Amino acid sequence: MRIRRSHIFLCSFAALGLVGIACGGDGSTAATGGGLTGTGGAGSGTGAGTPTGSGVGAGTPTSSGVGAGTPTSSGVGAGTPTSSGVGAGEPTGSGVGGGSSNPDGKPTPDTDGSPKGKFRVNLSNGRITVDGTDTQIRGGNWFGLEGQDDTARPGAMELFIGSMFWADNSAKRTIEDTLKEIKSSGLKFNTVRLPIAPQTLVQGHPDGDYSIEDPRIRNNDPDKYPYANAYEAFTDFLKLADKNGVYVVLGMHSCSNHIGWRKGKLNDGPPWVDSDRENYEYKKDDYTCVDGEDAYNKDKWLADIRTMAQLPKKLNIKNVLGIDCFNEPWKYSWSEWADLAKECYDVIKSENDDIIAVVEGVSSSHQKPGASGLELDPEPFGTEGINPNWGENFYGQAAYPIQIPRDRLCFSPHTYGPAVFVQKHHVDQSKPECVGLEDDAAAEAKCQLVVNRNNAEAVATMEKGWDEHFGYLRAQNFCVLIGEFGGVKDWPKNELEPAAAQRWAHLPANARHDWEWQNIFVNYLKKRKMTDFLYWSINPESGDTGGLYGHKYTDANKDGWGTWTGLDTEKVQMLSGLQ
Repeated sequence: MRIRRSHIFLCSFAALGLVGIACGGDGSTAATGGGLTGTGGAGSGTGAGTPTGSGVGAGTPTSSGVGAGTPTSSGVGAGTPTSSGVGAGEPTGSGVGGGSSNPDGKPTPDTDGSPKGKFRVNLSNGRITVDGTDTQIRGGNWFGLEGQDDTARPGAMELFIGSMFWADNSAKRTIEDTLKEIKSSGLKFNTVRLPIAPQTLVQGHPDGDYSIEDPRIRNNDPDKYPYANAYEAFTDFLKLADKNGVYVVLGMHSCSNHIGWRKGKLNDGPPWVDSDRENYEYKKDDYTCVDGEDAYNKDKWLADIRTMAQLPKKLNIKNVLGIDCFNEPWKYSWSEWADLAKECYDVIKSENDDIIAVVEGVSSSHQKPGASGLELDPEPFGTEGINPNWGENFYGQAAYPIQIPRDRLCFSPHTYGPAVFVQKHHVDQSKPECVGLEDDAAAEAKCQLVVNRNNAEAVATMEKGWDEHFGYLRAQNFCVLIGEFGGVKDWPKNELEPAAAQRWAHLPANARHDWEWQNIFVNYLKKRKMTDFLYWSINPESGDTGGLYGHKYTDANKDGWGTWTGLDTEKVQMLSGLQ
């Protein structure tokens, strides 16, 4: 999950013409430790919120005639919405080009004859089974080990656990404290999605070497976080989760701990979506996954997937439910990504009989063939103007069915509301001056928002988009595990980004549009019986979403960075009803 907004780390891309490009889930706030010791930043976290993505005007047809459901020049994602299935908008496939693993458009197979495993998908209802028993997956994301945006220690890999060394002793926590609490509280969580980077898997990597003091890599109290390096923290987390009966979805979150949320493909490189931001200190144009120390490619990725799949046997644990192959692959077309995801599954299958392949969606654009950086073409996603977030778009599955067997596959969309990115369909388009505007442009025009549970038309529009992007898959009895959603419930009031309240000061006081969005989405999930979820995030350091735990940090009290308070009772109540 990339972070779009935070106290210092702002990620609005309207000026770039990249409407709604993501930024949550990986880039979080970047407080500097309140000047307590001068030994490095207090961490920056990993935000949430994959904004919406399209380098071509957020789904607007281009001169090539690409529109809602129309095949692109690569032949990917053909299929026009019909009124069948889960509401108007289930795609139907009529074209299959662009990929190599399924040139004939064969349906996704039910099974491939894999031996019996601990985790599977019930083919009759799409539910995950544990030792043959249907099980609701209830959980959240817990980030930090995938690397953090921090000027003093770029890419530092350290899990946020609410135990900063400068914190009040009574407030410090351990990993196990939180595992026990999220399981026993009203959340009744049984799963954690743990984002990592390739470097997390390297024992003793300098960006995760906690003996380094200048710049300081470990900000957690060593008594509460007793690890020599990030790899030790990672593997002990898995063992502690197993001990406490918590399943884990491992997520390869980026091509590099230095680049984080910005990447859209395995071997991605600059310019990044935030390259042209003014007054912004977290630019990453000196880092690339094309070559150099952060070079990444398919072979390295598959080797990392293999390492992840081998961990249960190596650590003698049985709680790794799935491997999320790659976070928000927004620069691939669906057919390109479906082919790569099949290779991810093939490696998982060769190493582990238990683990499920977790596959995210694409976006509303993809990188042009042979191009680099931000040279993008549109990717079909359904109705024009109801744009998907990065990782949300599975529209192309109807035309180009993935070849991972259904009993070992979970589709995992990411979706967010206005706290991460204000989309066109969140904006009151009845005002002439607001037509076609979104996010900061809509704020500057003093547009009102329509995100409200009592606005039937707005709710129907959002539900139509979700149906087209991924909801139709649940009606076909695929496993759909919501991989990320969340938000700052009092947005635009946000202590990690005070400027948001100023930009949107014209909105009615206490409107709570993102909280409305979250509840609209939860109601949709219940209506569609699509109740497997991983909320973003458990820890509160995400600048554009906050977390399930409160945070002592405020704009006036920066020394509170990294110190958690109690669980948010409103969020707990909302998620407790997601059954």
